[in-house]
Amino acid sequence: MNLRLVASRTLLIGSVALACVTGTRWAPHSPTSMALECLGLAMLLFGAFGRVWCAVHIAGRKNKDLVAVGPFSTMRNPLYFFSMFAFTGAGLCFDSISLGALFLGVFLLTHWPTILSEEKFLRGAFGAEYDAYCARVPRFLPKMSLYVPAVEVTVGIRAFRRVLVEAGLMPLAFIAAQGVEYAHQTGLLPSLIMLY
Repeated sequence: MNLRLVASRTLLIGSVALACVTGTRWAPHSPTSMALECLGLAMLLFGAFGRVWCAVHIAGRKNKDLVAVGPFSTMRNPLYFFSMFAFTGAGLCFDSISLGALFLGVFLLTHWPTILSEEKFLRGAFGAEYDAYCARVPRFLPKMSLYVPAVEVTVGIRAFRRVLVEAGLMPLAFIAAQGVEYAHQTGLLPSLIMLY
C-alpha cells in the first residue's frame, strides 16, 4: 500500500474519531443542521457519480494512455476533483462546517502531492503530448467549454468494478454521520468538543 493511502486513511480515521466525540452548536433538526446534512449528502453523491463517470473513461487505461476526452477534457485531475467533493461532503454530514473544512484539509494534505507526482510521471511517459494537454486543460478546476465527448470507450472491468464499489460505499458516510448524531443525542457518545 502506498504512503498516500496510508496517510489518507490514518488522517481520515482520526478525523472520523474526532467527529465521534464532537457535538455541533446547531440545534438538532434546525434549518442549519438540515441544510448541512443535505449539502453533505449532495456532495457525497456528486463525488460518487463523478468518480464513476471518470472510471468509464479511464478504468484499465490509467498511466497507459493519455485520456483527454470526457471529464479529462475539462480538467486534468477529475478523479481527485470528485474525491474532494466526497471528502468535504462527508465532513458536512456531521452537521459541522468545521469538520467539512477538516475533511477538505485532509484531502488536500494527502492528495495534492500525489497529483503533482502523477503529473511528473505522465510528463515522463507522454512528453510533448502531455505538455500540450497541460497547456490546454486546467489542472483542477473544470473548464466546461473544453468538453470533448468520447466517441468510444474501452473499460477495464476489474478497475471499473473497484470504482463502482468505492462509489457505492461513499454515501454510507451520511448514514454513519446520522448514527453518530443519534448517539450524541441519546448520550451514547460524549460531546467533548462543540464546533460549528
